[in-house]
Amino acid sequence: MATAPLASDLVPRMWRAARARGVDAPDWSGTTPPGDCALTPERYCALLAERATGVRLDLQGDAVRVKASPGAVIRLWNGATTTLHIVDGEETALLLPPDDPSDSSAGRSGAVAFTRGDRVGTGWLGVYAAIRT
Repeated sequence: MATAPLASDLVPRMWRAARARGVDAPDWSGTTPPGDCALTPERYCALLAERATGVRLDLQGDAVRVKASPGAVIRLWNGATTTLHIVDGEETALLLPPDDPSDSSAGRSGAVAFTRGDRVGTGWLGVYAAIRT
């Protein structure tokens, strides 16, 4: 939310302001830019459109319930078998790929959602989402 020439000044100020309000994650759900945001309203909206904020992936047996922004790419896997879906913004259930009897990793399944500039994952990728620095 800071242009390169202003980043060394604005980023620490926005970080301190966010921390003072209890925000300590790189993701946010608000649609109002921070007071010191250097992006135009159009560029800020474009930034929000690239985020995976609000994406929900819920593994339920042989399917994944998905809620993601229109155009998000959803990759499902079951072992080495994968499928690709592009969502329209409506919540939906997507079937996991069927088990391949010749695949020793069958049964290890999950999902990942990719937006234009962000991602959210389940299964083994969910471990990365839980990492905090």
